[in-house]
Amino acid sequence: MGSSRAYPVFRTDDLAEAYRRARLLCARMKPLDPELWLVAQALTVEEARGLAALLPTGVFEPSYDWDRDVWFTGAELPRDDRELAAELPLTMDADVAPGPVERAFLRALGEGAAKMRWRGEWSSEIPSWSQDSTNQRVELDINEEHPDGRHTVYVHFKYADEVGAARLAAAIGGSVLGPVQVGR
Repeated sequence: MGSSRAYPVFRTDDLAEAYRRARLLCARMKPLDPELWLVAQALTVEEARGLAALLPTGVFEPSYDWDRDVWFTGAELPRDDRELAAELPLTMDADVAPGPVERAFLRALGEGAAKMRWRGEWSSEIPSWSQDSTNQRVELDINEEHPDGRHTVYVHFKYADEVGAARLAAAIGGSVLGPVQVGR
């Protein structure tokens, strides 16, 4: 798919507000995928069980040992809490239909890092707009470590486009918060 060019355009400690602004940006895109990509780190048994109940087909992998090649679907997580605790932290990854699952996902999160990513096509008002919608998306990063807020909204483009990022940021009451990031 190539590397995207991403700009942070809004950051806050208020997760509901970060989500609201991300959805405002999504409304400015022509949706292309019937799926939303979700990823979350479960740090506790309760978080893992909550995410598994919501996303039984999501893939859960131990976050500490990628070489071990062990993974579970949400429906296949160890039933015994001690066995499950031995696998923590777990990173969950799922593609889901957007809609009601979004708010339930936000409620299921704990303190671990998470992402929500919607793919679409920016309109021709964006300078880098092209017929090739590769890497055009909105991303909400949750529980990041930034001194000015834990939740960040990003806009992605195929090519660097600070003018387009500034237009989109202004549309949601934000601003471009840093230089372009390649490969997010």
